[in-house]
Amino acid sequence: MKTLKIMTSALLMCFITVSGVIAQQTGQQQQQMQQKMQQQMEQSQKMIQKMNQLMDRTHAINKEMNQHMNQNMQQAQNEQMQNQYRNMYRFSEQLGLTLGNLKNTAERCDLMLQDRDMQRDRDMQRDMDRLHQHLNDMTGEAEEAVKTMERLTERLRDRQSQSTN
Repeated sequence: MKTLKIMTSALLMCFITVSGVIAQQTGQQQQQMQQKMQQQMEQSQKMIQKMNQLMDRTHAINKEMNQHMNQNMQQAQNEQMQNQYRNMYRFSEQLGLTLGNLKNTAERCDLMLQDRDMQRDRDMQRDMDRLHQHLNDMTGEAEEAVKTMERLTERLRDRQSQSTN
């Protein structure tokens, strides 16, 4: 009987200790999840800010191309140069629209990252991490596209000025 009481006490103490350890681990896991979520949301905000900057740059290029088209269309000595200006302007417009859609997608991803129910499902969390990474990669690719478009615009401007001189 005494042995049974000792064993019961020992089991009860082990149970309390294990429960405390499990609760501590669960708390640490929740804290890590919250930190990870916070980091992802910060990254999403940076991504959205970068897209805003890219959209502003694209808008500036559109404005400049429109001015050049209006000024230089009559001066452009051949139809090929006129078509190059038109195509570059349309490309710039489409890239701006694409960036807007990408920004909207990133904002939706950010909202999903904040959804507690979605965060509880590990598979969903893993897929959301992948989606976030893909959007981040796409933002980098969009930035490269804008840089390329800026270089092309500069070359068009140079060619136009050379042909008028």
